[in-house]
Amino acid sequence: MVEKWWVRNRTGFTATAMVVGPSLFVSTTVPDAFSSATDIAGGYCMTMLYGVLPPAMAWAMHTAEKNDGRKGISRAKPILLGVGLFACGIILDQMFQDISIFHS
Repeated sequence: MVEKWWVRNRTGFTATAMVVGPSLFVSTTVPDAFSSATDIAGGYCMTMLYGVLPPAMAWAMHTAEKNDGRKGISRAKPILLGVGLFACGIILDQMFQDISIFHS
């Protein structure tokens, strides 16, 4: 009975070991890795997700529906461009900060 259960769940245990094993090894050898990873995720990924992508999606949606006859977003193009460039500036600032930390 135990053997049948083990054969049915072998893939699940293998996948769990493949995820937990390296994560456990890294977390025990480099204890500050989690803080560094969340710093990188907050500095780059969140800015891309909430700063760059929404204006880009609105711009793409406007160009896809250009022949619709609506003029609402055409006045907002400078604002979309400004918000996107501001978010790109935040990403560049974070990159320069990270590079300066590596050089010091």
